[in-house]
Amino acid sequence: MKKPIVWVAAVLLLLFAFSMLIYPTPYKYLQYMNGSSITPLKVNTITGHTQRYVQGVGWVDDTNTQ
Repeated sequence: MKKPIVWVAAVLLLLFAFSMLIYPTPYKYLQYMNGSSITPLKVNTITGHTQRYVQGVGWVDDTNTQ
């Protein structure tokens, strides 16, 4: 009798952990057209901090943010 309750509790715990830790990312990913190339941008929706992706380097801070 206790085994189904443990399974249900475990599934609910995993769903809760997924919904709190993995799904809601604080970043919004955008694309910026820079001349003829497209530059990916990563904007933190909480702080407004913006980073752009540089190939070979990774995510670097955008110096043009306000």
